[in-house]
Amino acid sequence: MLEPKFSISLHLAKLIDEISSLRERIISAPIQVAWKPALQKETAIRNAMGSTAIEGFVLSLPEVKALASERRIKRDLSMTERAVVNYLAVLRYIGKYAHKKFLTNEDIYRLHRIIGEGAVEHEPVGVYRTVQNYIVNGVGNIVYTPPAPGKVPELMNELLEWINRESERYLPAISSAIIHYHFVAIHPFVDGNGRVARTLGTWELLRHNFDTLHIFAIDDIIYEHKQNYYSALSSVHRQEGDLTRWLEFYLEIIAESLERAWKRVISLPKTKELERLSLTPKQEKLLLLLHESGNLTAKEISSVLKVTVQGAHFLMNPLIKAKLIRRFGGRKTGKFGLVR
Repeated sequence: MLEPKFSISLHLAKLIDEISSLRERIISAPIQVAWKPALQKETAIRNAMGSTAIEGFVLSLPEVKALASERRIKRDLSMTERAVVNYLAVLRYIGKYAHKKFLTNEDIYRLHRIIGEGAVEHEPVGVYRTVQNYIVNGVGNIVYTPPAPGKVPELMNELLEWINRESERYLPAISSAIIHYHFVAIHPFVDGNGRVARTLGTWELLRHNFDTLHIFAIDDIIYEHKQNYYSALSSVHRQEGDLTRWLEFYLEIIAESLERAWKRVISLPKTKELERLSLTPKQEKLLLLLHESGNLTAKEISSVLKVTVQGAHFLMNPLIKAKLIRRFGGRKTGKFGLVR
């Protein structure tokens, strides 16, 4: 049986408290029904963009949003586009089976098939590897050699037994991190292991009702801290199997994602117009700015957001049409604020 080794450091204890507090605030917040689908869609898009970008499949947020909006894609996709489309599909899959109690090897194969079809450089997909693989750094040097292929089935059975029997003994954020690490350490597939590991980590949070609203994204923040991500994973090997530093990093990511989700929640105007509007990151920052600072001039907004005055008006026009913000005062001396 798998026996995770770690200690509850002072930093880890503080992160656990912070995560618990943020999660309770988000869950208890009166979010209008009209906002939830848009927030959930945005979260899925950011997760897909982040997780695939970590593996080198980089698309911009507008490009990912465009792919997410295509219901039936008939054109040929590049491998990068296919990776994103597949990741959106696997997020829908684990959302559908969010409360699945027991996971099996077939579940893991299924995740890999959804993620990997047309989006991995080395096949096959949906079966554990029968060859040795390696993890290399940016200059091609081997930094980690996963277990021999003959050991993969036994190690995966041990991990699944731990997931099904022991994970409930831990806080969901902790068990998610443990599963993520051990899957990466086994590296059971020839290719696509990182994406499956991150999917499993998210699925663990869903299975234990941690992300009840589905409105916070982890993978996009991991991408922002990509080098620290790899360093934290490597720390376990350097510390002879001690997961403490990795858990600290993982919970830092969860805390940051919840903090961003909370800021989105408190900046949401009380309107139903969001159903027809997809916010850009700059527009989210604008709404939060107006929520925290009150009414501001276009020049003040442009200064904070680091855009031109014309750019500020460009950001505000769709929000004005959607009745999320409005102008107060005259055309030249007026200010802009949230519709309350």
